[in-house]
Amino acid sequence: MSKRNNLYCLIIISSLLFACGQGNRERSKIPPTPFQTESIQNTASLEALTDAIRSNPSVAENYYKRASVLHKMADLQKALEDINRADRLKQNTGKYLFVKALILRDLKKYSEAFASAQSAEILNIDTPELYTLLGDLSQQRNDLKIAEQYLAKSLQIAPFDGETYFYQGTLAARKGDTTTAILKMNKAIDMKPSFKEGYIKLTEILKNRKLYDSALAVNKSAIQQFPKNAEFFIDRGSVFAKFGRLDSALFYYDIASALDSRRTDALLYSATVYFRWKNYTKALEYYEKVLDINSEIPKINYFIGLTLEQLGQTTKAEEFLKEAVEKDGTDDQAVIALNRVTGQINAALGVYTPPVPVPIRKNIPVAKPVLEEPKKLLDTSRVRVNVIVPKKRVNIRTDTSKRLKL
Repeated sequence: MSKRNNLYCLIIISSLLFACGQGNRERSKIPPTPFQTESIQNTASLEALTDAIRSNPSVAENYYKRASVLHKMADLQKALEDINRADRLKQNTGKYLFVKALILRDLKKYSEAFASAQSAEILNIDTPELYTLLGDLSQQRNDLKIAEQYLAKSLQIAPFDGETYFYQGTLAARKGDTTTAILKMNKAIDMKPSFKEGYIKLTEILKNRKLYDSALAVNKSAIQQFPKNAEFFIDRGSVFAKFGRLDSALFYYDIASALDSRRTDALLYSATVYFRWKNYTKALEYYEKVLDINSEIPKINYFIGLTLEQLGQTTKAEEFLKEAVEKDGTDDQAVIALNRVTGQINAALGVYTPPVPVPIRKNIPVAKPVLEEPKKLLDTSRVRVNVIVPKKRVNIRTDTSKRLKL
């Protein structure tokens, strides 16, 4: 009897072990929790910190943490408010002053940012990030020697920090050393592929050097890294515009507008392409979109007035040109265009009105609707630069957006 009981017990135990094994295998098939994107993490952190601040508004650390999250989310004004609260609650705290300097730098308040960063340094914040920030801010103050020293100090602590190489690149660019600038920025991207500014500046330098193949190669890497970032599609369009591939440029400007409908620069570039093609109806459509988004865009009323004039709508053109002159009485282009359109209207009516006096401005270049206004970072005529990424030559003969591939 005991043997039979032992057999039953063995069968029961085996069945239980098998069931447990099955359960473990089933549980192992449950998919893991999806990885949360940075934006979701930031939103969750922001909500938690806001709740903590409501519960106890006198804890400086919570304001500091929320300021850091808001800075990542590019909500700079709110971030500055929070870090100022943290600083008031707990003064002379180095990490607070460092974050404050970062925020002020991004707000382009360079003098205040430099003062905060120096205070953080005095309070013994000995990090490569602080020295890199001080190097960048020293450049903004045109103190290039001090900038070089700070950046070198940063690399002594963290020799593989991509951002530091980027700022060394901008420093070389300011000195007119294009070759070093390209090498440093290329190294920055290699070390930190997620550094957006590196792609933008490197593409700009290569484009200004007319190294279009290399510029397109760098830009392609940027788009692969950030496929939803409108900035890189605008950059790609501007490279094509540089060597006359306007339909290709338009293709990428339109992608940028689709990704971010409020990018007025992409809309303006598209409008200018159509203006150059003498498709004034389409140009007007894009200019009006810009006006709807931001009526304070410089010269937008002038551009609309100019386009309406080309369409023969002189009365409406006169209205927009009058508004352009009212906004900026020194805009000689708008005044000349207004007098021209008013003269056409007066000639048709058989009347005469005195023209608006044209303001006299010396050494001011004539402004026209342009595809781009590239910033001049450096004197690129001084150094011969080799193409950094060998690519096949740009096929200028084929000009159709339908066959374009990124």
